[in-house]
Amino acid sequence: MKKSFLSFAVLMMGAALFTACSNDDDAPELKKVDVSNGMFVVGSGNKKANIDGNLSYIDYQAGEVTANAFQKANGKSLGKTANYIVDYGSKLYVVDAENTVWVCDKSTLTVQKQISTTALLGDKDGVSPRAAVGENGNLYVTFYGDSNNGGNGIVAAIDTVNFAKQATYTVGSYPDGLTIANGCIYVANSDYGNNVNPSISKIDLGSGKVEEIKDEVITNPMQILTIGSDVYYLDYGTYDPNNNWFQTGAGVRKITASGEVTKVVDGTAMCTDGKNVYTVNAPYGATETTYLIYNAATGATTSWNPEGIQSSSDCSRPCD
Repeated sequence: MKKSFLSFAVLMMGAALFTACSNDDDAPELKKVDVSNGMFVVGSGNKKANIDGNLSYIDYQAGEVTANAFQKANGKSLGKTANYIVDYGSKLYVVDAENTVWVCDKSTLTVQKQISTTALLGDKDGVSPRAAVGENGNLYVTFYGDSNNGGNGIVAAIDTVNFAKQATYTVGSYPDGLTIANGCIYVANSDYGNNVNPSISKIDLGSGKVEEIKDEVITNPMQILTIGSDVYYLDYGTYDPNNNWFQTGAGVRKITASGEVTKVVDGTAMCTDGKNVYTVNAPYGATETTYLIYNAATGATTSWNPEGIQSSSDCSRPCD
């Protein structure tokens, strides 16, 4: 898969959650504790290698990790292609590309509902769910849909009480990450890294109108987030298949409320604290990894050198 760097997803949150020592995956028992800061880590698994995905929790205050928390709470596998996790309301939603969205109680991680997306949306629209965001009592989920057949993907609105389909929106080719800003949903349409029809879709939640944003710097958009009224997306750039899949042009682009698109900082992974964009820049084929901070208020970029980072070249390797 040309455009996929994804090896895990993380979710920062503060709530009543499970935590335990985790040196031995079979030994710890889950304990319910109140924490103010923590992180869920979703391992994507590997379907070809028959490796299950997993959900772990890191408790910052206690300095402890609960590994394989989903399996411990439910006695079953999360699936082999877990892509994304969303904290919304009292629930935790895990998106599995095997046409499933797991709905879990946020305090216990026990499954409240296993949504079959093909049963809900049909065999055409409901295939390959990728990412999600919660807003207005709905979970908005991106789906490849008909992209595999040269068509478009969709975003589906799913009610978070009855888990019924509320609406669907036709977006671009191979949609992935999405975010909400200015009353709209912005969707990163990756085009599967083909660089033929990449775009950003803008869905007006009031009118339902969908607008396509295209620009020469939009080549392979994947992740997307909001700071203030501006949207930032991570573009994986392009690969040279004749040069060991050498990757160029990866970085974070900014989309203003007026639709102007500009590249602001290099990177192959990104996150935000609501004020800054933090990036790891490790393009495939490069020999060096750098870490950068982009200040959204000033537009200034600085470097930083985190300690104790362990990584593998496979984390940024294009998958077949």
